[in-house]
Parts: sequence; C-alpha cells; structure tokens
Amino acid sequence: MPAQPTKSETDVKDVERCRRQPVVPDGGWGWVVCFAAACTCFTVNGLTSSTGIFLIGLRRIFDDPISKLSLIGALISGLSMLAAPVASVLLYFFSHRTVMILSGFIGCTGAILGAFSASSDMMIITYGLISGLSTGIAFFACHIITGLYFDKKRALAIGIINCGGGVGLMLMSLFLEHFIELYGLRGTLLLISGLLLNFIVYGSLCRPLPSTYTDAKKTAYIDATNPSSAMELRSALPEPEYGENAKRKVKLNQVSDISNENQNTGSLPVAAADNFINDVSIVKTQKVDRNSILKLCSTIIGVEHFRNINFVLLTMSYTFWVFTMTTYTYIPPLCVWTFGMSEKQAAILMSLLGLLTTLGNVILGVLVDIFHISSNKMYIFSMLVLTICVIMVPHCDKFEYITPVICLFGLANGFSVSLRLILTTEISGLEHATKAYSILSFINGISYFAAPPLFGLIFDTTNSFLAVYYGGGACALTGLLLFLIIVCRNTFYKKRLRK
Repeated sequence: MPAQPTKSETDVKDVERCRRQPVVPDGGWGWVVCFAAACTCFTVNGLTSSTGIFLIGLRRIFDDPISKLSLIGALISGLSMLAAPVASVLLYFFSHRTVMILSGFIGCTGAILGAFSASSDMMIITYGLISGLSTGIAFFACHIITGLYFDKKRALAIGIINCGGGVGLMLMSLFLEHFIELYGLRGTLLLISGLLLNFIVYGSLCRPLPSTYTDAKKTAYIDATNPSSAMELRSALPEPEYGENAKRKVKLNQVSDISNENQNTGSLPVAAADNFINDVSIVKTQKVDRNSILKLCSTIIGVEHFRNINFVLLTMSYTFWVFTMTTYTYIPPLCVWTFGMSEKQAAILMSLLGLLTTLGNVILGVLVDIFHISSNKMYIFSMLVLTICVIMVPHCDKFEYITPVICLFGLANGFSVSLRLILTTEISGLEHATKAYSILSFINGISYFAAPPLFGLIFDTTNSFLAVYYGGGACALTGLLLFLIIVCRNTFYKKRLRK
C-alpha cells in the first residue's frame, strides 16, 4: 500500500499542466456579451466624465475646499484604472459573471450610502471609494470577457464597447445636470445607485466560455456552464499515486477566464470548485524554494519592463498627460463660477468634449491604419494641441469662444487615448504588451486619483483657475518633451545599426 504524503512533503509541487483552450464562438452569444460590456462602459465613462458637473452640485451642499470635494470625483476616475489589480485577483478565483454581479451590489450600496452622507468625508468613503471601486472592477471585467468571446472580430467588438463609452461621455453630463436641477444631488445619487445596480443584469449576460482540455493522450471537451461534463472528465483521468515510485499526480485547479487573455504572462492555478472543473494540471515534481513567491510576484507585475528606458519614459509622459486631461473636471466650475455661464451650457460643453473624444478615437484609427501616418507623429501632434488648448481655456470667457477650444481639446484627447495601447505595444513588443499596458494603466490610475485634488489645492490657494490651466499646459509640454526623448533615442539607435 503506497504511503500517503506528509506535511513535510508538501514542498514538492507539480508544474506541468494540460493546455486549456477556450472555445471562442467569435459571434453568437458573444454579441450579447459585447452589448452588456458597452452598457457597462456607458455607465463608467459617463460617471467619470461628469465629475465637473457633480462638483458644482457638491458645492451647493458642502462648504468645503475644492481640493477636498474634488477628491470624490478623483476616486471615481482613478479607481476605474486602479481597481484593475483587485479585479484580477477576483477573476483569479471567480468567474467574470460573478465579479460583475458583485460589483453591481457594491456600487449600488456605495451610492445609496452617499445619498445619505452627512459630510463630505463620509461621501468620499461611500460614493467615492466604494462605488469607484465597483466601477473599476466592472470596467476591467467586461473588457476581458469580451476579448475572450472574440478572436477574428475582436477589434470590432472592442470598437463597439468604446462607442458605448463614447455615448456615455456625450450624454451623462446632460443627464446629471438635469437630474441635479430636478432632484438635487442626493436624489441624483439614488438614481446613480439604480444605474450601478444594472451591473447585475449586465454581469448575468456574461456566460462563462466553454473550454477544451487536452491530455497527452486525450482531448476532452468541457462546457463551463455544465458541471456534469466536468465530472465526466474527472472520471476519465487516472487516479493519483503517491510514494517514491510515483512520478506524477493529477491536480485539479480552477483558473479564471482572464488567464486566456494573458497567455504570454502565464496562468496561475487556484483551488478547484467542488462541483465542476475549470482546469486540469498534470504535474512533475519540483522543489519549491522560498524565493518562488517573490519571483512569481515579479513575473505577474512585470518588473522587467522597468529596465526598458523607453517604456519608463512613455509611462512618465502619459503620467503628465493624465494631469493635463484631469483639468476637464474644472471646465464646468470655470464656466459657471468665473465666466457666469449657465450650468446647461457647461453640460453642453462636456457633451461636446465627449463627442469629439469619440470621433478622435475613430479618426486616429483611420489615419494610422489606412493612411499609415506614424503613431509617434500623431502623439506629438496631439500633445502639442493639448498644450495650446489648455492654456487658452481660461482666456475664452464666452460660450462661442470656448466651444471650438473644447472641441480641439476633445479631439486631441481621443488621439492620445487610442495611442496609449499602440505606443505601448510598439515599445514593449507584442508578446509583452499585456503586462506593460497593465503597468501603464495602473500608474495612470494613480495620476487620475492625485491630479484633481492637487489642482483643487492650487485653486484654493490662488482663488483662480488661471494657475490650474497653466499648470495643465506645463504638464502637457513636459509629457511632449519626454516623448521626444524616446524619438531621439530610436533615431540614434537606427543610425548605430546602419553603421
């Protein structure tokens, strides 16, 4: 009778696994998932873009400094990216459907508690932190599950999702301005809670993908929605063996769908569910040393990308770009408090900003893919336009003057947003693009969180928006100069190769 393994033998683990191959429908129910993701992006992008209108409503209730009140909108915007690691951990253990449903409950709870907040501090924790975390989780999960459902039509599906976000940019500011006028800020938060509760509906539409699992001798098909098929595979596998003569054992693990998206980063095993199997690992013995956890963490994070100087420079450039873009939060307060415009006109300006941002995404794709204009030149052009527009904003004191400036601002914003993934892929390489882009997004999320309170502090100190927008222009110019260093480095490198 073979001896059972003891606790001292648990340092010996298995590492070789069968390949997990999800069945990509490339259509069918995938379009339903795409629609759910577009609706999710409509909500998330709409709430993040209307923080300026929300700031005006907050000032009516709380007599606190702008730097403190702007922290609520900064959390909503920043956590839409900062929540990506939290979403990754949740997707590591649960399905995309479960994670999105959970985010709906969390977001609705935060918004309801925010509606009954007696102070701005409590609203920062409830609506800002709790609801912001839920929007970030849902935003990340919906993009991942849509990417898993499509292969050949993935670009079209992602484009549809971005269109949903663009519609949110255009309409949400107008809706919130109208709701704040009718129901006040607290009533509007109750409506927002219902909007976030719809994440439960959108998540319910995101069914898990069916998958195939291959053994060295067999190929088994498992429908992830059917536990009986998983049990059939369990019975077809050999029984585990222990002892000195055992060379391998079967270990059943659950791997979230996100592992398929990040194949170049490697997928990680987790505890298997009791009723069905999401992954099968066939293992060979390997001794686990104490440094394996640190190596694993560094592999997941992608620490090696910080050795790439061009990637570091690009990250710094986009960090300053975020500081420039967050000045849109203060466009409605500038128009209402300084220029004397109506809140309706301020909401229209934010809708135009969203419309031109969406058009910029489309135009950028046409210019780069069809007319083959260099992505480097497009980024330099967009940063130059942003620098000029941000500096001009505080000097355009009439609606007809500021409208074309805001339109150019939105168009340049659309260019730079679309170029973020393109430039990251060009610098880090296609095989490392996933890790590099996640690092860039995380650092950008920190900037989205820090920039609005910082500019709010500048306004509280100077009691003028002039310094705010001059600071935003300086950030855009700094980001432009950092990217020019990348271009010069690439030029010198090409000349060296020719020699």
